[in-house]
Formats: sequence, structure tokens, C-alpha cells
Amino acid sequence: MLKLHGFASSNYYNVPKLALLEKGIEFEEVLSYTGVGPKYNPEYLDKSPLGKVPALETPEGFISESRAILEYIERAYPEPSLLPATPFDIAKVQELSQFIELYLELVARRLIPNLLGRTQPDPAVLKEVETGLDKAVAALPKLSNFEQFAYGDQFTTADIAAILNLPIVRSVGKVFLGRDPLSEVPGLDAYHARMEERPHVKMIRAGEAADRPGFMAHLKAMYGM
Repeated sequence: MLKLHGFASSNYYNVPKLALLEKGIEFEEVLSYTGVGPKYNPEYLDKSPLGKVPALETPEGFISESRAILEYIERAYPEPSLLPATPFDIAKVQELSQFIELYLELVARRLIPNLLGRTQPDPAVLKEVETGLDKAVAALPKLSNFEQFAYGDQFTTADIAAILNLPIVRSVGKVFLGRDPLSEVPGLDAYHARMEERPHVKMIRAGEAADRPGFMAHLKAMYGM
């Protein structure tokens, strides 16, 4: 049986978790909190070279990095597919997924330490984040109208990217910018409302809520947050 190592408060962990749930693949969750510095669990570095989550344990060995794990899942368990049928459409799904990850989630992630620690960010960093998010938000409608799914007429890995990465942008925007920049994207609010009604997305949210106390206790022990 596949084993997914990590913790449910991590959006990176939930990316392959949601894919496994949507495909109906049996797997086991193995709770693994990680942290930088001397308090690393040394054995976890054998699963993920930088000690990051998630790591997927397969019969052949371990795979780290969410994107690589998604690729493995799709190839090892091709049905039901989380990718469209044509090479062009597959590339467009990957383009949208990478856009969300690089230009929205990673930009907003710079303020996650402030969000978790309830501290004010450096004004220069805050300005850079705001500028980057506004630029990406203005460009996002060129890649999706969010009328039904993130791309096309089926649930794909682009939906997984949107469902699990964009809430971070919303949280950072509301707390530090005084606004939700994603509400400016046509169709996105309604899209998110639809996606949150999916049974497996509800399972993901329940897992996040259940894990939060343990995750916050871990942060306090590791970093004094």
C-alpha cells in the first residue's frame, strides 16, 4: 500500500492526498512534522532529501516533491485520469497549475511566517508581495474563466492546484492587504464555492482542521511561535 508522509496542515501534502482520494487509490497517512535545523528527524531525510513534506512511499522507494508525486500517481494509476486527453490540453493544465504555484502561492508564502507568528511583515517585502500578487491576479483570467473547472470540462490537477494553493493568497491578502485580491478574478469566487462542496475537498478541509492544533504545537516547540 502507498504511504503518504507529511501533515494535513500543509497544502503541499494535500496536493497528492487529494489526487489519491479523487482516484480512489488506497493509501495510508503517516504523520511527519518537519523543521529546519538540529531538530530534524534524521530518518526522514532518507524519505525527502531536504526534509520537506510530502514524501510518498511506494513499493519501489520514496518520492518527494508534490509535482513529482502527482506525475507518479497519474502514470501508475491512469484511471480515472486527472489530465485531459490531448497533449495541448495537458500542457495547458500544467501551465495553469505552475502559474498558480509560482506566481500566486509562492509569492504569498513569503508572508506565511508573519501570518503564523502574528507579526507585521517588513514594509518593503509587503510591497513586493502586493505588487507580485496584483500582477498575477490580472493575468490569471487569460488562463481560465473558472466557468466549470479550472481548465476544460473535467476535474484535473489544475483544480487541485487552485483548491489547495489559492486559499493562502486569500488569507495573506485579507490579513496584510486588507482585501482579497482573488475576488477580482471573474468567476473565481463561485468556482471556489463549488469546489468546496466536493466530498474529497471536504475531507481535506476536515483533515486540515483536525491537524491544526498539532501543527501549531510543533511550531511552538520548534520555533517558539
